[in-house]
Amino acid sequence: MAKNWQVVLAGEGGQGLILAGRILSEAAIKDGNNVSLTSSYGIAARGGYSESQVVISEQELYYPKCASPDLVLALTQQAYDRYADNVGEDCLIIYDSREVTNTKGKNEVGFDFKEALLKIGNLKVINSLFLGVILKHRDIVSRDSMIEAMKNNMPAKIHDINLKAFQNGLEQ
Repeated sequence: MAKNWQVVLAGEGGQGLILAGRILSEAAIKDGNNVSLTSSYGIAARGGYSESQVVISEQELYYPKCASPDLVLALTQQAYDRYADNVGEDCLIIYDSREVTNTKGKNEVGFDFKEALLKIGNLKVINSLFLGVILKHRDIVSRDSMIEAMKNNMPAKIHDINLKAFQNGLEQ
């Protein structure tokens, strides 16, 4: 696993971006890293812009936000547009191929989250699904740490469906 990561999870309220940032942060801490988590969201609980930024490093952190993201998850066109022209060539952008239709086509991977969620049978587990997709493309944290962090941050009654979604993301 790489030593330093700057990860942006961006979309709209209700997609579990804040929780996913917390889970990713906890997993990184379990792997022995220093972590900074910042979150921002609009005044609307659902539908407004929402974002988590996670900075992971083995070294001491001096700046809490993503100055130069290594990975951006964009679940809406607005999220994609906010970052697509402002990231380096090495930054991977994973975007929702149903929601993001105007892409730049550089270092990007489109994924149809809704189709995968329909196959899983639960639209509410999008955050577990996209965490799996992220780990499939970049070894940011260990799989075991991610699963443990998911279990620590979700009620026991929904562990199975979320782990199924996470596994589905890893396999896509």
